Amino acid sequence: MFNKTSSVEFLKYGDVYGDSSDQSYDENHILTIQNDSFTYMFVADDDVYVKTCEGICMLVVSNVLDPDQFEEFVIHRTIKINKGTFFNFIPLGNQAKIEMAFSQSTSIINKFFKNIYCHKKIKPTLRINELVAYYYNIRSSNYTFIGEKDQHWEITYVDSGTLYTNIEGNDFEVHSNELIVYAPEQFHTQSTKEGVCSYLTFIVSMDISEDDKAKITERVFKISREARSALEKFVQADDSKSPYDENDMIFSLEKVINSILISATQKENKVASTPMQQRFENELMNEILLHINQNIYTSLNVEEICDYFALSRSTLQTLFRNNLNVAPKEYISNLKLEKSKLLIKESKYTISEIASILGFSSIHYFSRRFKQKFGINPSEYANKIL
Repeated sequence: MFNKTSSVEFLKYGDVYGDSSDQSYDENHILTIQNDSFTYMFVADDDVYVKTCEGICMLVVSNVLDPDQFEEFVIHRTIKINKGTFFNFIPLGNQAKIEMAFSQSTSIINKFFKNIYCHKKIKPTLRINELVAYYYNIRSSNYTFIGEKDQHWEITYVDSGTLYTNIEGNDFEVHSNELIVYAPEQFHTQSTKEGVCSYLTFIVSMDISEDDKAKITERVFKISREARSALEKFVQADDSKSPYDENDMIFSLEKVINSILISATQKENKVASTPMQQRFENELMNEILLHINQNIYTSLNVEEICDYFALSRSTLQTLFRNNLNVAPKEYISNLKLEKSKLLIKESKYTISEIASILGFSSIHYFSRRFKQKFGINPSEYANKIL
């Protein structure tokens, strides 16, 4: 998620106001922001006030001149940037306009740093332009396909049994719940040995970078539960055949390809071995998350959850890692800290009472964890928002 300047994380760099501030300025400047990269930051010897006039603008800000420490915030409302803070702007879109205001005596200078800071825009790295054809194949034992190549991508997912394939002289075995991708103009054969093999074949026209192409070709992937759900959705959409269901078919295949791209660069999570096991894990996770939310205003911990659901600690860890990519202790702590922000905004309780309500062992531990997550201690946050 993008952070806004109205979020608590921004308060260590300045303040946020309503639609306008009651400050009077000697100097007002309208800046057109067009570049999504830069090699310098502004820094002022007095506070600077900023608001967006046109478009959507990202503030890049830091207390140190180190690109690894830069943080990004979408400018929301009128903001004050504290003196001595490094800042610059990036448009979200083609361009944006901001108004920057400060006193006549304020000095703003450029501070250059090594390399280039560039905002990474969210754009698709793959796109299926056409679903050319798709088949469900059931092959008996000792089946042989002598091979072919064409200009399209071919995706083969084995539903049951084992498929033997040779790609440009390299042999591969594709087992149940596994998938292999053939690139355009890549000669490949397919065969079975003992036993029946059933598999889905998708032939598509697809745009994908050369780097990503290398990640998904000439290797076998065990697909994730998300990819398997996407394949099931593809089959369901195929039964309906409305124009919008056809969109779903394309989206489902893109999700499968994206899933194997992720698995090509990340440590593979264990996949539920059967749909029944997957359903059981999904229902169990929902029950655990509901239990955590219902008991978040207590000293709830991992041991209590394990006892309540009769799970081992390692099983609970695996469930959270596979489904949420986070440890259960970290999930509980993050949820408590988010709840603490809401309690502070209500201003019904003192900081000490909030720490106690949320089950933290002490106000000092609560304050330390709050500052680690949000960059500001809870008392400062309360003063800022109130």
